[in-house]
Amino acid sequence: MNRLVSSLIFVFLFTGCATEEGWTPSPNEPRAFVTTLGADTTQVEVYTRTASVIEGIYVNRIPSTFVIEYNARLDENQHIVRLEANQWTPKTNPTGAASSRAVIEIADGVASIVREGGQNPGTSEVILENEAIPTLGFTAASAFIFEQVAEKLQAGSKSIFLLNASGANARENDARVVAGDTVSMDYFGQRRKAWTDGSGQLLGISGAGTTNSSTSRRVEPFLVGSHADRWAALDVSGTGLGVPSPSATTQATVQGSDMEIRYSQPAKRGRDIWGGLVPEGTVWRTGANAATHFSTSQPLTIGGNALEAGTYTLWSMYQDGALHFIVNSQTDQWGTAHDPAYDLFTVVTVQSDRDQAAERFSISMESTDEGGAIHLDWDMTRFSVPFTVN
Repeated sequence: MNRLVSSLIFVFLFTGCATEEGWTPSPNEPRAFVTTLGADTTQVEVYTRTASVIEGIYVNRIPSTFVIEYNARLDENQHIVRLEANQWTPKTNPTGAASSRAVIEIADGVASIVREGGQNPGTSEVILENEAIPTLGFTAASAFIFEQVAEKLQAGSKSIFLLNASGANARENDARVVAGDTVSMDYFGQRRKAWTDGSGQLLGISGAGTTNSSTSRRVEPFLVGSHADRWAALDVSGTGLGVPSPSATTQATVQGSDMEIRYSQPAKRGRDIWGGLVPEGTVWRTGANAATHFSTSQPLTIGGNALEAGTYTLWSMYQDGALHFIVNSQTDQWGTAHDPAYDLFTVVTVQSDRDQAAERFSISMESTDEGGAIHLDWDMTRFSVPFTVN
């Protein structure tokens, strides 16, 4: 790796630092990106690009801080024919994951892959039926990969195939040109968008409207010291970012009925919640990650609707200032796989104000004089669903 990019191991961009007004990105300077999830910086990336080589550093804080140093070699058509990625945990976290290395080399329609360290060491050969872009193993996470996709689409490519180092076959990504300077990539059935300037330089990535609502923006590169070591030290102290939406379980026994709700807890992170992060008029998984599951050992009545003992999924829709609570009979699905054909009924929740803002979404259950209630708390609002046990 050249001297410039080697020095970038200690050159990171910090979202609290402003760039100079009027700055215009130049193809001759390092391309630097800051990714934020709400108010939190989750990753940074900086790379240099020439006609034959892309070299860079990628730092991710979720669930704990790790660094990837990568080197991509390009052929005369700007196709990546070799990608080497070295991943490690900063020394300030001595209990972090061990170092690993992966190399993908493409020649004559075959990808030869070498993996050292990590959970799947070994070698693989993958037959490529189409041109494939080697990746760092993340769907549209790395800016340099998204820029490569944008370049291919804007040059007229009709299909995009991505290849990681696992040894699995290259997978087609439903990537598209949205407008002259905007492209999108499929992200688990949703669209992450990126925009470029007139010379094809990537300027930013938006996950708005997807389950990964992070935003990456190109910023002016400048020296601010090593944040990777500091972030890794925060992980050790228990004050790092951790899992964005940790799983949680709430249990209660109400009038002889044993009930359980399994869900995940997204965080506010400085964002508007109702009508913002939870969009107006859109079915929400009532949490994050997998669909929220609810089980009851006794039949219930919710809003005049009979519900037999069993396991269900809980969905919601925020509309016109009210939260609509949806009970669905389908189970064991991901939280983006809501099928309205299985909706049993919908009730409007009872809304009340909280005394203090709840940073993380939470669900609780309690007994009441009339029976019981399910409470959904986030930000400054509580939404309650009364029920009775039959």
